[in-house]
Amino acid sequence: MSKSITTIRPIHPFPARMAPSIALRRLSGRKGTLRVLDPMVGSGTTAVAARLRGHRAIGFDTDPLALLIAKTWASDIKPKHLRKSAEKVLKEAEKIYKKLHVKDAYPVGADKETKAFIRFWFDATNRRQLAALAGSISKIKESVDRTLLWCAFSRLIITKKIGASLAMDVSHSRPHKKYKTAPIKPFDRFLASVETILKNSPFSAARKIPIAQIRKGDARELPIESRSIDLVITSPPYLNAIDYLRGHKLSLVWMRHWISDLRELRSRNVGAEHSVDSELDDELSKALKRMGETTKLPGRIQDMLKQYLRDMDKVFSEIARVLRKNGEAVVVIGDSMIKGVFIRNSWALVSIAKKNGLILYSSRRRPLLVSRRYLPPPDHRISGKELRARMREEVLLTFRKSRKIAI
Repeated sequence: MSKSITTIRPIHPFPARMAPSIALRRLSGRKGTLRVLDPMVGSGTTAVAARLRGHRAIGFDTDPLALLIAKTWASDIKPKHLRKSAEKVLKEAEKIYKKLHVKDAYPVGADKETKAFIRFWFDATNRRQLAALAGSISKIKESVDRTLLWCAFSRLIITKKIGASLAMDVSHSRPHKKYKTAPIKPFDRFLASVETILKNSPFSAARKIPIAQIRKGDARELPIESRSIDLVITSPPYLNAIDYLRGHKLSLVWMRHWISDLRELRSRNVGAEHSVDSELDDELSKALKRMGETTKLPGRIQDMLKQYLRDMDKVFSEIARVLRKNGEAVVVIGDSMIKGVFIRNSWALVSIAKKNGLILYSSRRRPLLVSRRYLPPPDHRISGKELRARMREEVLLTFRKSRKIAI
């Protein structure tokens, strides 16, 4: 059976995770079984909350680690079966390790750039242990078990302070090399990592509720039919705030995602810091003005802001397309500080939503808990009290689909 909704706990670190209470509160009291979509599912908070309320959860993302975490968190778990698989993996890895030379301690097929990345971030012993574990996990035939074990593997690396790499602050996507020898050994912590997933997983195969559909997909071009969704709950990228893949790639390389591929993926992400030298249409130009004094920023950053607005225009167009008549969209966003300029992302998104036939129904600010603040606060010497306070908030925007929109 599912655990109490008051005990939702994450199964893997993830930057700026949406608070489960937001999704649970929005789903409370809803009659019938809804189709609930998160087009940028991240670690899967919306999907987990929707399943707990008995609804059909659908989520898309382009980040391979986000998809792995979301699938794990929203999966039905068989504890005895998973423990048996984990023990088998560790036993096999220990055999591989004894015969594995350090010069071969890389994921199968890794290119030169990826090998150099691994050598920089992992000491020789942990390279051998992680390579052995990765090879053993990849041989697991049952896909659900394999996904859950990869998630347990990733938890050894994506940590704040101590992990299997030489870095600190990996979970905040701000990794910096700290150690000469990694503070933990993967073999010592692997089974404990599996137990953490078992402890925090909210679902088991004993209770029959709709499964969550978590798939690879771009929020700007959703692979889903029009007018098929009752409710969208999502948290778009906080502009210029978090480079998710910067930390995630320390784990993903062991799953055979090479550095060049991840770099290409990052360049295509919503909110990526790439620029396109072209003018905005009239409506997006108005949204840009609503963001704040953007003309004070360097030209490269102004171009980045324009691209962010183009991306979010496509996202909201897709949200409007897939929502059913009278459907709702709940968007959680934070405002940003870029080079001393306060950027009102929330105001811009209201304009973009209206452009796409989504009318603002309510707007509410809530404090951002200290544990979830991944943006440094504004410098107290150059910012006022009001500004510092607002950078510690996130905005909950609720939109309803206009009856006049034609799709």
